[in-house]
Formats: sequence, C-alpha cells, structure tokens
Amino acid sequence: MTTQKRYKPVIVLDVGKVLVDINPTVVLKELSKRYGRQISLPASLDLDKLFPPIYVGACSWGDILKELNRALGFSLETGEWEELWCQILRGEVPGMREALAELKGEFRLVALSNAEDVHWTYMLRNYPIFKLLDGWVVSYREGVAKPDPVIYQTLVDRYCNGTLPFFYIDDILRNVEAARHLGWDAEVFTDAAQFREEIEKRRVNYLKNPM
Repeated sequence: MTTQKRYKPVIVLDVGKVLVDINPTVVLKELSKRYGRQISLPASLDLDKLFPPIYVGACSWGDILKELNRALGFSLETGEWEELWCQILRGEVPGMREALAELKGEFRLVALSNAEDVHWTYMLRNYPIFKLLDGWVVSYREGVAKPDPVIYQTLVDRYCNGTLPFFYIDDILRNVEAARHLGWDAEVFTDAAQFREEIEKRRVNYLKNPM
C-alpha cells in the first residue's frame, strides 16, 4: 500500500502594508527638507503611467528619472533617487513576523508582490520577516503585475502542487477580488490580529476536511 505525500497548505501574502509598512509621503517630505521649499506632485506628472513599467521590469529608475527631474525641477542622480525611494519603507508591519513564525511549521508561506528591484533588494537585505518565507513571486521578475491573473497562476504553478492556496491576504481590494475570481479564498488585510483571526477560522475547517 502506498501513501500519498501530503503537502503543506500555502498561505499567500502581499508585501507592501502587509509585511512591510509603506509611507510614500516620506519622499516628498525629505525632498522639501533638502531643497528648502514645499514639494508636491504636479498635475502634469501621471504616476499611473510613469511607474507601472518599472514594476514589471520593463525599465529602470534611470529610464524614468529624467521625467521625474523635469516635473519636480530637480537634478537627482539615479543613486540619490533610489536612496530616497527606499525611505518609504518604514519597517515590518507590527505583529506579522510573530504571526508567520507561529504558522511556519504548518503552512508554506509565499509572498505575491508588485515590487521593483530596488525595493525588493532592500527589503530582503533589511527585514528578517523575509527569512520566514518559503518563496515569492515578484512582478518585476515575472514581467506581469497584480491584478493580472497570469501572476496568480504563476504562483499556483510554482508553489501549490496542483491545488489553490489555503488563503491569500492583500491590502488592496482589486487584488483580492482578482484572486477571488480565480477561486482563491482571499481577504483584505487590516492588521496582524485580523490576519490571525482569518487563519484560525480557516484552520478549523481545514482540520475537519484536509486537502
């Protein structure tokens, strides 16, 4: 008689504002301090068009820095901007490292993130919470970003052994809705306590009906 190998169920986690806190206003505050004047984003600077290519690896910060400098009236070098850009990362979200440490033995923990290489490299180097993860799927490496269904399927194919994730949490509703459309059990993140509650509710059902 052969026994079928049982795989750990997979919890999928967004990164920004789920594992790592983010405050984009820090950049404008730092620039205002540096240049001695109030800095704000001009209406002519369309970030929704400017930033997405960098998140799917289609360009680098050097490629778009000319537009940023022109719009803001600066002459920042690429290294200066990248240093400023990393200042929006404000540390690990309180309670999440402890929550993942408790879940590590029972679940596979996988990140699904829209991130560019500068932030991703910085986070891996500076935040111990990433050592608890079993893997990740990151937009700039895959050439596609959430909420495109392709990146969700990439994670399933890579980490889920033919099943859907046990649970997915993200701070952005449209990303959660995209996951639900694919059959994932997903919720919008608020804080570590809510995350623990969501897992515990599903753990009870899972123990009754394991995969």
